[in-house]
Amino acid sequence: MSNSNYAGIPDEYAGLDNASIVLIPVPYDGTSTWQKGADKGPEAFLDASANMELYDIETDTEVYHHGVFLADAVTENSSPEAMVDAVHASTKKYIKKNKFVTLFGGEHSISIGSIRAFNEMYENLSVLQIDAHADLRKEYDGSTCNHACAVYEASQKANLVQVGIRSMDSIEVGINDDDKIFLHMKWYKMTTGKKKLQKH
Repeated sequence: MSNSNYAGIPDEYAGLDNASIVLIPVPYDGTSTWQKGADKGPEAFLDASANMELYDIETDTEVYHHGVFLADAVTENSSPEAMVDAVHASTKKYIKKNKFVTLFGGEHSISIGSIRAFNEMYENLSVLQIDAHADLRKEYDGSTCNHACAVYEASQKANLVQVGIRSMDSIEVGINDDDKIFLHMKWYKMTTGKKKLQKH
């Protein structure tokens, strides 16, 4: 990462000791199957952050006064499994320091390690997934750490709420555990507007 801190905030708010918030960039794009380029996301995000106002109108605050530390990027890409392990370790390290940890990056598979870390540190974890795809495959393309498996582990070990799902494979339907997943889907006929299917 070429950026030394988030949003160009003053150094007094960017150090780890004084920060309550930690941002972890993960420029990874190892398992994407359609279009590549997700690994460029963190750099673009940080570049854009340097050109925005830091005052929030709705809350009448400047959140960066709580301190925002930009952690070293997780750049492990030797395998999907190695990347997930590296994300898990980095995330857990900062949770243990009592930081508000946020990851940004690359593709959906970076979520696996971070969710695992939070699940190990907090009881009864709930995960909110806002996505067009279910990402509930147990394994895909030879790996359980593929982007198509991003929330499978969460579905089995945490409380998973999925919002906006419009596409899934038939094998993912059987993975749904009604005790752990709230999946709400509606399809409507484009011409009549009549409800076609609704599942709660």
